[in-house]
Amino acid sequence: MFTTLFLILIAILVWLFFAYNKLRSLAENVKQKQSNIYATIKKRHDIAQRLSDIASNYGDHEKLTHLTITESDSIAKANIAVSEASHLIGNVQMLANRFPDLKANSTYQQLMVQLDKIENTILERREAYNAAVQIYNSLRGSIPHLFYATKLGFVEATYFEMDENGMDQLVSFNTDDGKILRDTMGRMASVATENIKKIKNKKNDNADIDSPDNQ
Repeated sequence: MFTTLFLILIAILVWLFFAYNKLRSLAENVKQKQSNIYATIKKRHDIAQRLSDIASNYGDHEKLTHLTITESDSIAKANIAVSEASHLIGNVQMLANRFPDLKANSTYQQLMVQLDKIENTILERREAYNAAVQIYNSLRGSIPHLFYATKLGFVEATYFEMDENGMDQLVSFNTDDGKILRDTMGRMASVATENIKKIKNKKNDNADIDSPDNQ
């Protein structure tokens, strides 16, 4: 009896180990793809800052403050920065049409080339992120992972989309699997230890009853 229970417990733990590692690997892939998008958008924001500095010599312009957009607790603030950067870039382009010298400025032209490449990179990385989200959410929502994924801290990931104005909307994805797993494994170990003690005590009691001294 004891051997059977022990083998069943080992089998369950081994299965959970591989299932957990699979989910964690896919979740980390989503986080990596998310980080890549944030890094690229930060570069886009920096280019907007530099375009603002160049345009300041040609007319009215809007200054952007430097915002950190890679922290999960500043997503709302980062989305505002994305919108401001897009607005500023549009204004600088209109200003360049009014001032041929600005449009012919070599630094301006270089920045616009970089901006075009960054826009393409954002699109590629957004598609890669959404693909990673699809794979992760599909596994997370499949049976049997559906029954324990949320309890282990693997929340559903949100797709990277654009708002009604065509602006990129940054999203936050964080998992709390580490702490929850440690707590869960700790409880399981305590229960297993307690059951093993009960089985041993029961066997010892039965042995004492069957002992010749008690007959």
